[in-house]
Amino acid sequence: MRKTLLGAVVLVLALQGCSADDDSSAAPPSSGSHSLPPSAAAAPSGEASAGATGGPGAVGGPAGSPGPTASATSGLGEAPAPAGFLDGKRQVFFLPRLNETELPDSVLAVTGGGRLQVTDDYTDRALFVPVPKGGGAPERLIKTGALRAGGEPFCLQVRAAAGTLTVVTAACDAAEPAQLFTFEASGRDEEGRTTYAVRNRAAFLQWHPLGATGLVAEEIGDSALETTFTLQDQGAAKLPRA
Repeated sequence: MRKTLLGAVVLVLALQGCSADDDSSAAPPSSGSHSLPPSAAAAPSGEASAGATGGPGAVGGPAGSPGPTASATSGLGEAPAPAGFLDGKRQVFFLPRLNETELPDSVLAVTGGGRLQVTDDYTDRALFVPVPKGGGAPERLIKTGALRAGGEPFCLQVRAAAGTLTVVTAACDAAEPAQLFTFEASGRDEEGRTTYAVRNRAAFLQWHPLGATGLVAEEIGDSALETTFTLQDQGAAKLPRA
C-alpha cells in the first residue's frame, strides 16, 4: 500500500515539475531580476506551537478555549455543498488532492490503530458522514459511516501527541472542540465537483507523504494550502437514530 501511494506522489510531483519547467522556459526572467525563494517568502508552520500549547484533544490551546482565527481561508470560496453531503444524510469518501492535483488510489481511512491516514483502503473504514453540530453553527462532527462501538459510530478528533496534531477516532461528543470540523469550498476538481479545505479551528488537515507524519492537522498561517479533499458520494448514511 505504501509503495502504491508513494508511486502516486512521485507521479504528481513529476507532473508538477514538468509544468514548472515549461513555464520557466516560456518566460525566462530578466538578468537583473531577483526574487526570494518560496521557502523564504512562506510563513512558518504553526504545527510546533499548536502541539506545544495543547494537551490531548487541543488545537492551539486548551479544550474549550476559542482557537485562533484561521488566516489561510482568505480567498477560499463560500459555495454551499451539494444537498446531503454535509447535512448528515449521505456517507462519503474523502479523496485527497495534493496541490490541486488528484491522487490516484488514495482515500482517507481509519487504520487498525484508530488513526486517520491516507490509504488505498476503499472499505467500510473509509466511509464517513459529516453531521452538523446543530444550532446553526458551521462546524460538523465527522462520524464513521460503518465502524461502530456498542452500536454507536466513532467521531474523528484532533489529538496532540509528541508535538504533532494527529486525527484519531473517539466517542462522539458535540461539546468537544477537537471534534468540530469546518468545511470550506476551495475550488473544483477535474469532474467539476467542489473541493474542500477541512480544518479543526485553525488547524487544517494536511498530508505529508514523504515524511513520517503522514496526515496531520496543522496551522499554516499565510502559507499555501497544499491538501484539499473531494467528497465522493457513497449512498445514504446508515447512522443509528439519535
